[in-house]
Amino acid sequence: MIQRLPIRRIATWAALAGSIALAVLFMWVRATTPSDGARISFYGDGWTSAGVRIAPIDEPAPGLESGDLVVAVDGTSLETWLGVSTDPALVRPVTTAPIPYGIVRDEVAQVVPVTWALPAIGATLVAGWSVILFSVSVAALAAFVYARRPNEPAATALVLGACGAAGSSVPWFMGTTVSDIVDGAPFVLHSLITGPLYMVLWPAGLHLALVFPTPRSVVIRHRWVVPAVYAVALGAYAATMSLGRIATRSDLEWVGTWPVAQVAVVVPALVISLALFVQTYRRTTDRAARTKIRWAWLGVIASGTIGLIGFMIPALLFQQTILPDSWIGLTAMPLPLGLAAGILRDRLFDIDVVVRRTFIYGGLTLGVIATYVLVASGITAVIGSEHGYGVSLFATGAAALVALPLRDGLQRAVNRMLYGERDEPWRAIRRLGQRLDLTVDPDRVFPAIVDTVADALRAPFVELEVIDDVGRTTVVAQRGVRQAATVSVPLMHGTEPVGSLVLGIRSGEDGFRADETALLEDLARQAGSAIHAVRLRADLARSHERLVVAREEERRRLRRDLHDGLGPSLAAIGLRAEASAELLESDPAAAKRLLDELGADVQTTLADIRRLVDGLRPPALDELGLLGAIEQQAARLDGSTGSGPAPAIRVVGSPVPLPALPAAVEVAAYRIAVEALTNAVRHADARICRVRLTAGEQLIVDVVDDGHGLPTGIMPGTGLESMEARAVELGGSLRIERRRGGGTRLVASLPIAGHAASSVLPADGAAEGAR
Repeated sequence: MIQRLPIRRIATWAALAGSIALAVLFMWVRATTPSDGARISFYGDGWTSAGVRIAPIDEPAPGLESGDLVVAVDGTSLETWLGVSTDPALVRPVTTAPIPYGIVRDEVAQVVPVTWALPAIGATLVAGWSVILFSVSVAALAAFVYARRPNEPAATALVLGACGAAGSSVPWFMGTTVSDIVDGAPFVLHSLITGPLYMVLWPAGLHLALVFPTPRSVVIRHRWVVPAVYAVALGAYAATMSLGRIATRSDLEWVGTWPVAQVAVVVPALVISLALFVQTYRRTTDRAARTKIRWAWLGVIASGTIGLIGFMIPALLFQQTILPDSWIGLTAMPLPLGLAAGILRDRLFDIDVVVRRTFIYGGLTLGVIATYVLVASGITAVIGSEHGYGVSLFATGAAALVALPLRDGLQRAVNRMLYGERDEPWRAIRRLGQRLDLTVDPDRVFPAIVDTVADALRAPFVELEVIDDVGRTTVVAQRGVRQAATVSVPLMHGTEPVGSLVLGIRSGEDGFRADETALLEDLARQAGSAIHAVRLRADLARSHERLVVAREEERRRLRRDLHDGLGPSLAAIGLRAEASAELLESDPAAAKRLLDELGADVQTTLADIRRLVDGLRPPALDELGLLGAIEQQAARLDGSTGSGPAPAIRVVGSPVPLPALPAAVEVAAYRIAVEALTNAVRHADARICRVRLTAGEQLIVDVVDDGHGLPTGIMPGTGLESMEARAVELGGSLRIERRRGGGTRLVASLPIAGHAASSVLPADGAAEGAR
């Protein structure tokens, strides 16, 4: 490899020098060879079997006119002269005397004398200054890049592309003449330069797409791929040339098909090269490599913009170009500059600034020019062309008035396209609010948040993580492909974390700017509130489901008790009553015995009925009231025995009766208080418990104990879920918290109707000890 490297470098330098030498040789031949100046169009119908049509850029020699069809020179047809163009021994016409030309002008055949002379190529070169500048610049740029990066595969491809572009541009612009065909050697030289040498440019572009910014794996594994690209492209060119020769009747017609043969190879090579560049950019995750590709694309965009604005669009709309035709070479200048910048430097300077300003000022230039042309054309059409200076002045003023608002509009549009809505955060916040307002289904809330954030910041990746009610983090929505460089933004509702947003950083950047971070924080606040609302809705749905399940289970239990217990008991009572009636006259003693058993059955059945009724609503509520019922249950627990001393339970009441409470509130308050006391005694080993009831707009049930408190990471059981479900069912809430110094406090808030009243009494010593 060490020995082969200098040979490769020498060959590369030789190829570039050889292509430039061929271009210089052609210019020298053109300058020193007498010519008729009658250039032939390379495209269109310039070449026919009858002859060639003159379409010069320069003025032809006297006797010839633009559009003449030249069929013969010095008595010999052009078909014959073309056939012997490669014969060096053939005697050519004497150029010191006029040479008869057989031409067809206005469908009339005639012979005109034409004198050849040394062409004044200075004027031609001045007219083509941009093409010369392009050729010199491309060659110099490729040489500079290769000198700086000789081991870079893309630098080699750039040099080979410069061989085709720089070597063929000036000869292509100067064209070929009728006298070149007659002389033979100038035509052959021109054909070689504008044919095979020019065609090297396009496989070089495909070569560049395979190795820029880094060689593809197929190129690394198989070194024959790059030579094969050139062999296939040039082989296809030779094949299409051969097919063209077979399909045409004469050599002149065949020369006319050469552009078609080139297009047949150029178009596929160009399409494949662009597709490879796009694929490389989409698959590349390395920021430095993506920046290199963006430099190349910047050159493509700039070249296309100059060509469209300066030449193509004005020619289509107004039948004239904004820039002179002599500036045509400038259209391709940005492309090699972008490639060179991508090869030489990872970050020459901020590429995003360049792209943004290219879009802005390119669009501004187009808008100003279009305004000027439209205003000037409109005024001229109305008042005529005799007021040229005034029209120009008015059109210039109109273009100046359009420039500033157009620039501001383009600035906003480009910033929104590249960076989203960081300059207009209110748009993103309003859009998120609108999407959340229109989103009825909770499952669509999360994608709406992700889409809004991604659109607002043009983030390539956004992921939404939500913390559920047990503390687990779950990914609920995602857009884009996760990248190595990400930023996480916490989502809060108040002080409670509800999730996080994970955003991928845009390629070529290190992070988000301060204004983008501020926008993210604003969106995060809205997203946190929305997620909290979704969680509340989900909690409400689960609570409702638990209530429905509990109600149905209660109904099933009641039906079972009625069917399996009370039903058979009533049936047995009926049978005993019938049997007693039958024995009353025949065997009074047996009848009395059955009636006694019947009485015992009735008492048992009444106890069963009382038990069922107690299960529906505690009778103590109707007999003793809410406070009395809780005190009764507290007295039962107060005398319980266990491993420790008996607990001291106090129910704090008030001499002022509680207001009339709805039955549902009474039952819920009783069940919650009793369940809380039972848990404190059985599970918390509490020694002192206190129950406080306060009635206002809500009935507050406050239960405090001095037990060992709730264990860390407790999972809600049936009792806790039942208490919470009873409170939520009435539109209230339940809060359980650890007390400072030990113990647990449970507070249930149950909405009621009626006047405010308080049942808080000063607690005795035991109750005070539980505070």
